[in-house]
Amino acid sequence: MSGVPITIKWGKTLHKAKISIQPGSPAQDLKFQVQSITNVPSSRQKLLCPKCWKGALKDTDRLPDNISTCIPNGKNALVVTLIGSAEMLVEKPPEDRPRFVEDMTPEEVRKAQRIGTENGARKLEDDVDIVALQREPGEDRDDGKMEMYQYNRLVTGLPQHQIEDKLASRRNGSPDEDAGSRGDLLGEVAMTMGQELRRAYVNSLAVLKDGTLVSGLDDGHVQMWRRGELVKDIVHRAGRIDHVVTFPSSSVDGPSFVTGGKGDISIWTDEGNQLLGFHSPPGTTPASLATGSIGGIGDMKYLASCFSVARQADPNQFRLVPQDEAGRRRREAAEEQERLIQEDLARASRCVRIWFYDSSRSDSVGFGAETISSNGDEDAAPITKLADLNGKLVCGDEWGGIRIFEWAAGSTARSMSRQQSALVQIRCPGFHCKISCIEPIQNNLLAVSIHAVRNSTQEGIGLISSASPLHVTNPRGVCIIDVDRATVRAVLDAHTDIVQCICPLPDGGILTAGGKMDATVRLWEASIISTALQSGGEEEEDTPVLSEANRLKEPGYVFDLKVLPDSEPDSNVYAIAGARYNVIKIVI
Repeated sequence: MSGVPITIKWGKTLHKAKISIQPGSPAQDLKFQVQSITNVPSSRQKLLCPKCWKGALKDTDRLPDNISTCIPNGKNALVVTLIGSAEMLVEKPPEDRPRFVEDMTPEEVRKAQRIGTENGARKLEDDVDIVALQREPGEDRDDGKMEMYQYNRLVTGLPQHQIEDKLASRRNGSPDEDAGSRGDLLGEVAMTMGQELRRAYVNSLAVLKDGTLVSGLDDGHVQMWRRGELVKDIVHRAGRIDHVVTFPSSSVDGPSFVTGGKGDISIWTDEGNQLLGFHSPPGTTPASLATGSIGGIGDMKYLASCFSVARQADPNQFRLVPQDEAGRRRREAAEEQERLIQEDLARASRCVRIWFYDSSRSDSVGFGAETISSNGDEDAAPITKLADLNGKLVCGDEWGGIRIFEWAAGSTARSMSRQQSALVQIRCPGFHCKISCIEPIQNNLLAVSIHAVRNSTQEGIGLISSASPLHVTNPRGVCIIDVDRATVRAVLDAHTDIVQCICPLPDGGILTAGGKMDATVRLWEASIISTALQSGGEEEEDTPVLSEANRLKEPGYVFDLKVLPDSEPDSNVYAIAGARYNVIKIVI
């Protein structure tokens, strides 16, 4: 079969009948012949012939079997148009070529942002990196999304590039700019973690030293969140978690955080492996947990727990009247046994159990323990809240009493001793001031939330005679107490319900969250707190009462609040994690 003559039209140049091709042959055969006469590589060739094929000829195509019939009448060759260049492009040096964002890697984009531009443009610092909220540094955080979307089945949030932009604007804002540009919270939810329809509530939160967020749920699950994902889900053996607290920095395999609930306390590593477990006294459950460091014996840490009564007396237990002498004796014995049980439970509620850990010893997990008990002290009340203040143990009780214990180091944990260094009591006329929450804020200052219960009993009941009185006029709010001077330096009173959690902020401010009848989170700025502390005097009437605080739009009613810090030390940017019913709301 004779070949079909082909004329190549290339721009203004015609190569007349210099190519002959067999019908039905591969397109590559034609492209090789075109390359031999034009020096245009086959990969750059775009061959067009509307009479024979549609569009540009592909490498995988074959020429039509009836290609000869496509030659126009009166012509001796088929005209094929060539588009392509035979010359190689001359690459400009990288330093002279303009770079576009679309051509850059994420690392190059961030580097260009940090370098900034001339003409006075602001230079960005290193990226903000909040471990629980953002992806790994170096990964592409520009996910191409424009609105809040679902990261995975448990996480919904703003696009990463929007989160990064908002955090960067807070970090680099000047003091003259509006709120949100000075490191202040914007009050916007950036991410929601957890299942909205899960029946279990998130009762407590903690943040590990590597930035991992730990949540404890009332179905016994402990969930660890990192980089916007659930990295581990473990189960507390008792089946319910009320408290999660972190240990001070320790060795890699040492204790990292503690969970407590339903009569059980468990100690975990930062990988979520259980180290040790303790049971609370029978009939009780942990009411509060606290951890701290003790100087003088290696790297000594302590874990403290107080207990609330979980076994309540049954009022109908002895309602049936015995019918004979044997029945009366059995009833008397049962009543005496119940009385002894209730006495033991009441005694346990006035005690604090301490466990010690020394990371310098390989066999030291839980090797020492001590109980701080009331020893029959009539001034003692059930302990409701614990906290650590610079290595000192702070105990708050149902009568408004606050006891502070210091440790005296011995040669071993068993030979350690403790002494009560301070005892104060918050008093309000006509009320018992139960301690609901204690948080150290700075130096020797404590932020203490009180729940006042009207005193309908005999006058003088509930007073701790040996305590230094701290008088307040309002039975609701947060008292800032100076431990050294035994005075109330200021009162924060902006909530209409009990303040159930207090969250100190890295910049010196304070977040307070009201109860269900209030359902708000208030931001007390550092400047307001500082001014109030400076103006507070020694006398009760000189104590400033602050009633105005910024109300955050989100997260609303929460069970717990924790700060999610930037991984860069001394950064002024942070996010807030709030335990809101069955999910975690992260607010930026």
